Amino acid sequence: MKFQYVDHGLDYMHGGDPLNYFPSQFPEGMTEPSIALLWNANKDGSIPCPPEEIGGCGDSVLQLKRIFPTGCISDLTETARKFLGTCDTRQQSLPCKCGETGREMVRRAASREASEDDYLYCPVSEDIIEEEDLLHFQKHWAKGEPVIVRDVLDATTHLSWEPRVMMRALCENANSDISSKMSQVKAIDCLAACEVEINTRMFFKGYTDGRRYFNLWPEMLKLKDWPPSDKFEDLLPRHCDEFISALPFQEYSDPKAGILNLAVKFPHVLLKPDMGPKTYIAYGMKEELGRGDSVTKLHCDMSDAVNILTHVAEVEVNEEQSFAIERLKQLHSEQDRKEQVAQNIRDSHNSRGINSEAKKNSADTERRVDDSEESGCMGLQTEQTEDTIGALWDIFRREDVPKLEEYLRKHSTEFRHTYCCPVKQVIHPIHDQCFYLTLEHKKRLKQEFGVEAWTFQQKVGEAVFIPAGCPHQVRNLKVALIAVVAREMAANLISAMDDELDRE
Repeated sequence: MKFQYVDHGLDYMHGGDPLNYFPSQFPEGMTEPSIALLWNANKDGSIPCPPEEIGGCGDSVLQLKRIFPTGCISDLTETARKFLGTCDTRQQSLPCKCGETGREMVRRAASREASEDDYLYCPVSEDIIEEEDLLHFQKHWAKGEPVIVRDVLDATTHLSWEPRVMMRALCENANSDISSKMSQVKAIDCLAACEVEINTRMFFKGYTDGRRYFNLWPEMLKLKDWPPSDKFEDLLPRHCDEFISALPFQEYSDPKAGILNLAVKFPHVLLKPDMGPKTYIAYGMKEELGRGDSVTKLHCDMSDAVNILTHVAEVEVNEEQSFAIERLKQLHSEQDRKEQVAQNIRDSHNSRGINSEAKKNSADTERRVDDSEESGCMGLQTEQTEDTIGALWDIFRREDVPKLEEYLRKHSTEFRHTYCCPVKQVIHPIHDQCFYLTLEHKKRLKQEFGVEAWTFQQKVGEAVFIPAGCPHQVRNLKVALIAVVAREMAANLISAMDDELDRE
């Protein structure tokens, strides 16, 4: 099911009153969300062919076929468990050396009560060449903890990742047909959460000069998977080789030859996860805007991933724009307060509650908007000003997922998604990818449910390993950055199997 959000106009997205019906007035090329469709199984359990609007015929009944023999997956799981029992699992008894080296190999990323995992393993690339370093990595990785490796670009050829350099290299390697197709790109407008088609050179001009709306609000654009991952190696072969050579713990992370990378072992006839490499190029801003931020919203990947920040740049915000931003943020806050009061009253009536409860909730909302205190690691975005810092990460522990989902369902209407409309429908709080927890929401999540993410800033040349099953979100702190991602299957697959079977 896809919920269709109504475009109430640009004025509404900037804190104004909504219009009942408003044809889209976005720049040429902006697309509307997909038509809302309902595709369900029949009461007898049969599944009809999808509607014509999404490529089906709408009439026939799908015939489900089994690809593998009966019991194949359960037999494979049992075989894997028996095999694991015969292996030497030294990493489970390997003492962690993080505490013996002061704080040089770790980075504090949380301030939880009675917790032993507030610090993340954070070695320097040149210090992880011995076998025992790989075992140390496994010690943390097997527990589902993110790992940060510093200075991974130091041992490379120092090829430039500046977008104009990449653009030049791409033009040299692409034929005329591909070049013409890449003259336009589809980027994500972060304010409206919609696609916008833009000239490639204009997008990269915004990389250095920045882009603004008519009212001086920063225009944040994201370009995902450029050039397409299936063409990356052909169009940018030197950059592809440079990235692969920079990957730490290549036994796991090499997408083609990693001896412990399970996806490498998959038969060619089977569907693999997208192994990359791929690039994400996005504008960004150090200050948290609260609306239209350059973010990757909360989501959970099907496989482990490693992300390397390769380049950042910054665009200065002048005094006039700073004043306009503060004025618009006040309008946004007032709009949030009014809409939340109305939502609380509706909820109160629906549950036959009393208006005093709705007033109490609205008072809480107003208090939260005005509260600007920062605590623990969640306030990291204002602590450091290093030129190489480019992204703010929040990665949640697997065991905290149920409480995280409960919080998102409880407060869903306080978040905004397409066209800056409040979230009206939640199918799955994480997989819907319509939530980004601001600093205020992260504080309330900890207050109400005792849940705190690992929060840290990523610098140029740092590789972040994200375990599968850990929900995470990212906010870009610079006007633009380039991050390269390669996906890989983890060695803790057996524990993941166990967790899945326990849930079933």
